[in-house]
Amino acid sequence: MDATNRDRKKTWKLQQRKLAQDAFPISDSLLESMFKAVDAKVEAMGCDHTLRFTESWISENTQPKTNVLSWLREHGGFCDCEVLANAADHWEQNR
Repeated sequence: MDATNRDRKKTWKLQQRKLAQDAFPISDSLLESMFKAVDAKVEAMGCDHTLRFTESWISENTQPKTNVLSWLREHGGFCDCEVLANAADHWEQNR
């Protein structure tokens, strides 16, 4: 790959990362807090294949439930363990 193509690829990757960041439904620090809290609950009690821990965190922290849940589902978070495996991974790669 020549230098021009490398530069184009790098620019494209940065643009994609910026688009992903702009789509985060809440701040980086709140997402990190949510993922840590859900992880601790899933670790302690297991996943019952619902979003009970995620929804609990959203309510306790007065966050926009519809926006957050929609974003999580768009990134494969249909239950608490999938929130951690899929949505948290997407966030980690793009934060």
